[in-house]
Amino acid sequence: MTIVGAGFNSPAQNAAWIEDQNYQYEVWTDANEELADYYGAEAGLLGVPQRVTVILDAEGTLVLEYRQGTGSNGHPQDVLEDCQLLFGN
Repeated sequence: MTIVGAGFNSPAQNAAWIEDQNYQYEVWTDANEELADYYGAEAGLLGVPQRVTVILDAEGTLVLEYRQGTGSNGHPQDVLEDCQLLFGN
């Protein structure tokens, strides 16, 4: 399993955030908002992208999708539990 985050920040901003948060996964810069457009996470009126989590299988097929809006309180427990049911521990 691979976990990747993506956002509109620059690579330098992402690197600083990764270090500050001790984040253990990849974070991609979506400067052109192509991923956001593809997954329906476009920025709203304030320029903040929607928070969307997608689970893809090994072939890249969408398996699960979670839409959070723009809030920072995520849904990691739901995602983890669903992934454990689908893919095992």
